[in-house]
Amino acid sequence: MCLPSAFLFLCLPGYFTLSIPRILKGTMGGTLVMECRYNVGEEGHRKFWCRGPKWTDCVRVIETTETSGQEVRRGRVTLRDNPREHLFHVITEDLVEGDADTYWCGVDRATSVPEAPVAITIFPGSATVSMTTTETLASMGDPALTSHMASPGLSSWPFLLFASFLFLVWLKVILLLSFSYAAFWLTWLQHRL
Repeated sequence: MCLPSAFLFLCLPGYFTLSIPRILKGTMGGTLVMECRYNVGEEGHRKFWCRGPKWTDCVRVIETTETSGQEVRRGRVTLRDNPREHLFHVITEDLVEGDADTYWCGVDRATSVPEAPVAITIFPGSATVSMTTTETLASMGDPALTSHMASPGLSSWPFLLFASFLFLVWLKVILLLSFSYAAFWLTWLQHRL
C-alpha cells in the first residue's frame, strides 16, 4: 500500500513548505546590509546583486570580478566578498524610496541556484541602519551594522509572518489527518471484504 510513504513525506522537514522571500526594511537616508551565502567551490567566481522581479532577467546593480575576497563600490552600493566564510555582503547607503524592489544574490556559475528573493521596503525615517532578517552581521565586527530601529507601520510584519506560518502548520495538520483517515478507511474496507 502506498499511503505509508505519503505519511513519510508529510513528516520530512521542509516538505510542503513555502519559500517566501526575505524582507528587509530600510529607512530613507539610512543604510541597509544584506548577507548572501554561496557554496564551497564558488569562491573564484563573480558575485553579484541584481534587481528585478524575476531571477532570469534581473538587472545587475553591482558585481565583482573573478578574483575572490574583494570589495567593490558602485555609487551608493558596496559588495564585500568573504571567501573564507563563503558569503558576501551588499551594503546600500543613503537609501531613497526608489530603492524599494525585489533583489537577488547571485554567483556567475552554470550550476549556481539563486537564493530566495529579497524584498526591500523603504520607509520614511532617520535611522542609520535598519535590518530585519534572521542573519546578523556580528562577524563583520561593526556594531552599527547590527542595530535595529522601529519605524511606523513595521509592527504588522511580524504578525503577518506569524499568521502565514500558523496557516501553513494548520494546513499540514489537516493534510496529515486527511491521509490518516483515508488510510484507516481503506484498511477497514479491505478487512471487511
